Amino acid sequence: MKKTSIAFMVIIFGSLIYSCSTDSVAEIDGLYPIHSTEGDDGDPPPPPPPPPDPGDE
Repeated sequence: MKKTSIAFMVIIFGSLIYSCSTDSVAEIDGLYPIHSTEGDDGDPPPPPPPPPDPGDE
């Protein structure tokens, strides 16, 4: 009886996590807009030049 109840719970749990959705990945990705944080082309700007050393002046 214990093995039967465990098998039944496994079948129920498996059916609960099964997805019946037919949405493709492309449709799901279209729901979430991507905001670029670097620039229009996606390249990060170069770092600023280092400050001059006080002894070089």
